Amino acid sequence: MPNEPSTLNQICKRLSQISSSEWIAVKFQGQSSAPIDGPIRFCEAVYKAQKKNVSLTCDSLCCDGARRCFGWLKDNDMKLAQRLSQKADMGHDIAYELIRSVPVLNESIIRIALGMDIQGDVFISYASPESAMKLVRNWQKMTSQNLRVDISGIMSVCGNVAVRSYLEQSISISFGCPDSREYGGIKKEQLVIGLPYNIASSLCNTGSYSFESQ
Repeated sequence: MPNEPSTLNQICKRLSQISSSEWIAVKFQGQSSAPIDGPIRFCEAVYKAQKKNVSLTCDSLCCDGARRCFGWLKDNDMKLAQRLSQKADMGHDIAYELIRSVPVLNESIIRIALGMDIQGDVFISYASPESAMKLVRNWQKMTSQNLRVDISGIMSVCGNVAVRSYLEQSISISFGCPDSREYGGIKKEQLVIGLPYNIASSLCNTGSYSFESQ
């Protein structure tokens, strides 16, 4: 969890320097002076937070998939699978298994704050493939490892990026889903990247991007 006040609001800026893309901090249980936004999708809130801070609650989210991923909508996977089955023209059993594979936040939260100058549990970018490459190359320099990720086109920004990065403490990548591309501001040439705080902070404190060198 974030615990370095002097660097917290610099991480989005440093990540932008590394990858040449905009980054948004997401704080679960975040307290924000911003008014509650809604009705809004989480993917849409990430895009909106590039301009101003956003604050979300269960009631302000209009997407059941996001509400499910943040632990605000329980025992609804069968209904979600029915919708996905009809929308994506796939079997109900397949849709159900895919939805069940999307992680759910295992904490009780009341509010989610998003912005470029707040404490973040997770950092999200709508980035070009070149920006993603720059970030992965810097991660490889730091870890001497190849990046292995699961790719899903379901509940992409909320579950398979924000929640997955937080729970698994790993980099997550998604190509988005139809709803996030229609409503969430993800451009045709962009994909979605998520970083947990610890990885984001480590990247920002490596080499020429070190907080101490700024």
